[in-house]
Amino acid sequence: MTYVRMCMQTNQSRLFMYVCGQSREDPLQEISAMQLVHRLQGMEPGEDESSRVLSLLDVLSDSNYLFIFMPYCNSGELYTHVEAGGRLLEPLARYFFKQLLDGLLKLQKAGVCHRDMSLENILVHDSDIVIIDLGMCLRVPFTPADGNPNGAADVTSRTLRKLILPQGQCGKPNYIAPEIVENILPFDGFAIDTWAAGVILFIFLVGIPPWDWATLDDARFRMIALDGRLDEMLRQWGRPISSSASDLLQGIFRRDPRERLTFGQIMDHPWVRSTEVHLPEFQSSASYMR
Repeated sequence: MTYVRMCMQTNQSRLFMYVCGQSREDPLQEISAMQLVHRLQGMEPGEDESSRVLSLLDVLSDSNYLFIFMPYCNSGELYTHVEAGGRLLEPLARYFFKQLLDGLLKLQKAGVCHRDMSLENILVHDSDIVIIDLGMCLRVPFTPADGNPNGAADVTSRTLRKLILPQGQCGKPNYIAPEIVENILPFDGFAIDTWAAGVILFIFLVGIPPWDWATLDDARFRMIALDGRLDEMLRQWGRPISSSASDLLQGIFRRDPRERLTFGQIMDHPWVRSTEVHLPEFQSSASYMR
């Protein structure tokens, strides 16, 4: 089996993700999350690379380091491929976006929200994507089976999920949902991953992020998420997309989480359900990039 080894210092102040002035990555949390996701899917470590979430083969440690062994993904970061060619044609964007939704569904079934979804945290193996970097993830709380409003259970309780108290800003600025930027009200862990998936789809189709920060200080954010003028902005940029893709993105990009498309509505959207998909050809990127 081909694998990659990652070595991380266990001193929390020396970890590698610098976000909003603080390092928030937790290697032990990442290991636990990877084990949890694959255990709840009933798989052995490294068994199923098509699970869309990177699995864990083994972990070794000494007094200073953790050595993490993971399957090798042979086509690198998805970000690199998108950056090299610019905008994706919609059939190829749909191919990758469907896989991304499948990966998020795997996380949701395990009761986990990623909190740092981005193009940089998606690898490609052959022609399939794999979600990585669970160092900021959280277990989503669910209502206990006894209905105690002050208690919490995990996804195995098969009850309604609960909101998560503010945890501070984390993630990459372009991808952070507005409720995380504001950091005032409890948030839905699954909804913030869905928001980030929308940003990823926007970059697929348009070639650049929709805004710098999802705040009212950002004119592009106001135009899209507050005024609902996504189509108008893309026309001004000279980067039009199909009406179906625009409808999907506008439904995801609503400032109020209660007004956004749910994950199920995204899965059932006509743009997502379309059978027109193209597989990537990494040896000849010009054949599928705009």
